Amino acid sequence: MTSTIIFKTDSGLKKQAQKTADDMGLTLTAIMNNFLTDFVENKSVSFGNKLKKFKNPYAIFKGAEITEKDINEVTSSWDKILNDFT
Repeated sequence: MTSTIIFKTDSGLKKQAQKTADDMGLTLTAIMNNFLTDFVENKSVSFGNKLKKFKNPYAIFKGAEITEKDINEVTSSWDKILNDFT
């Protein structure tokens, strides 16, 4: 079974990506499926040529390492949110 994902991107970037994929003998769908598979399997993503990988949702803001304090902040925040809904 397949599913469709719709997202917005710059039209020029889309054209460049389609051309690059075509030049490589691939479809943009194959490229995106490969990206999503890698993202799920490795639970990380890289941005730009720096190849900096973010392994947790706070790494973008706090660096690659997550501390006990970070975990406590997230836990207490989620507890508060959940309590507000119950």
